[in-house]
Amino acid sequence: MARKISSLQEWLNMDQAAEYLGVSKRSVINALDLTKANISNKGLKIKRFGNRWLVSRTSLDNTSEIITRLAPHKMGDTI
Repeated sequence: MARKISSLQEWLNMDQAAEYLGVSKRSVINALDLTKANISNKGLKIKRFGNRWLVSRTSLDNTSEIITRLAPHKMGDTI
């Protein structure tokens, strides 16, 4: 269980973000990886704090859809 999220807390760690969204930590990690690679989830604000990644709670609230996985490409599909 993640640390309790205070009402004034702006930045969430991955455990807190997963609990806040009601998804697994793995899904949050995948979404942040897509954001770091600048592939998807461009509305998410993330920052590095030491060796941890934090995500802005307001960006989670303002993002209508968060992509956690890209569909695999089939042979012959154009990119």
